[in-house]
Amino acid sequence: MGYYTIMTSELDMGDHDVIDKYHGLSKIEVAFRITKRDTEGRPVFVRNYRHINAHFLICIISLTMIRIIQYMVLKSLGKKTNSSRDWEMGLSAERIQNALRNFTADALSGGFFRLTKPHDDLEKIAAAVGVDVALRIPTEAEIRKLKYEIDRSILM
Repeated sequence: MGYYTIMTSELDMGDHDVIDKYHGLSKIEVAFRITKRDTEGRPVFVRNYRHINAHFLICIISLTMIRIIQYMVLKSLGKKTNSSRDWEMGLSAERIQNALRNFTADALSGGFFRLTKPHDDLEKIAAAVGVDVALRIPTEAEIRKLKYEIDRSILM
């Protein structure tokens, strides 16, 4: 019916504080789900202790990058970015992965490349980081410049 109950032992907290704590736990669960499913954190097919640590380090870095992109997309859409309820608004981790995975380039003769048409989600990501991905037949130097612009805008 659209109602749910939250039980707590924290009697001194207000209703909104309890709900915010609950949403914070929900964000943590979503982060674990993204790490396991989208960044392929599980199952682990490595046996060496150092390899296992490296695998999970890459998963955590991937999760961090996904969260940064989600934050930047939310910010570019003019939505609140500090509320615990807004994590999944904008683009999901799966949509971000698909948009980035499907944007490819084919080498042509003469040092030019043919880029695939940017997906709507990729255009949102590019707009959020302030990069124009609508290059038609760029040279290698233009692709390197595009990569540099993306790297610089994400780190700023």
